[in-house]
Amino acid sequence: MRSGLSLALLIVCAVWLAGCGDRSSGSTQTPARSTPSTAADTPTPAATASPLAPRSVTISAAGDVSLARQLVERMAASGADYPYELIRHLLSGDIAIANLEGALTERGEPWPKGYNFRTPPRFAVGLRNAGFDLVSLANNHAMDYGAIGLVDTLQALDDAGVAYVGAGENRESAWAWQTLEANGLRIAFIGCALTPTEGGGFRIHAWAAGADTPGMAICDDPALATTIEGARRANDFVIVIVHAGTEYSNVPDATQRRIADAALAAGADAYIGHHAHVVQPVEQRGNRLIAWGLGNFIFDLDNVDLANIPQPRVSLVLNITFTEGAGVTAWEAVPVTLDDAEDRPRPATPEEAGVLQELVMP
Repeated sequence: MRSGLSLALLIVCAVWLAGCGDRSSGSTQTPARSTPSTAADTPTPAATASPLAPRSVTISAAGDVSLARQLVERMAASGADYPYELIRHLLSGDIAIANLEGALTERGEPWPKGYNFRTPPRFAVGLRNAGFDLVSLANNHAMDYGAIGLVDTLQALDDAGVAYVGAGENRESAWAWQTLEANGLRIAFIGCALTPTEGGGFRIHAWAAGADTPGMAICDDPALATTIEGARRANDFVIVIVHAGTEYSNVPDATQRRIADAALAAGADAYIGHHAHVVQPVEQRGNRLIAWGLGNFIFDLDNVDLANIPQPRVSLVLNITFTEGAGVTAWEAVPVTLDDAEDRPRPATPEEAGVLQELVMP
């Protein structure tokens, strides 16, 4: 158990895989060998092998982060760090990622749809202060205030030093993978969205990036496969972040399953999902991992959410360890609970952690 988690249950699944060094696109370090002495008055010792341990990297993944609604007032009063204060220490991986729901803008007009989220760009720094290195913008709220709102979001994240995937100023940039490095390993992140048509008729395809227009990457099997294959050649590991699924369902739907199967078939090491607002299972497939849905992480819930998400409203920080030549070698679900009275997460109690365990490993 790591420090600071006396109230949290750590759900650990460690899978050490032998004989996986033949992955053609993986990175394997060549063992070092000692150099023999060549002094004339001493015998030359035989060379001895000194293998180096494979390098590993741990990714801390959180679910949906929405900084809109009443959270804007809370941050205005208490600072940009308010949403993360109670759980910042849980983002302990080498790289931390999340899904950012909503535009970082004070411009634009609300898109004609049921819900529109936006946050003043100055609060983007809270993401960086909390330890987030990258967010996905491929979701059904990143363009709630149109193309101008998306452009403002990209600028705000650039200014805060937070990388992003899944959206951009054109189709090429929306589909581009983002490489982050840690412990000498290169990890590529790719984001795309394919949410169901909403009650008011909104379709995520309306926000598809064009050749010269801002927008997001809409999950498409050929485009996703091409991007993964390119990232695979240039990086040690590939993680696909997908916004899809049925809201308030703890079970992945057919769209999620199709995208995950396509992603892993193309060479992705992990699929990390969002959108349902509730936690869905984590599934190990050999040396690869599928986290179907991480649920809400930071969210000011409305009456519909409160009616559809049962207490306790648990979420998690998913720590995934990748080891060169072996893929996913361990994962752990660190339980947190969304406190709707404060609109921010806190470490879960042991009882709440038990609820999370049932959702993650049903």
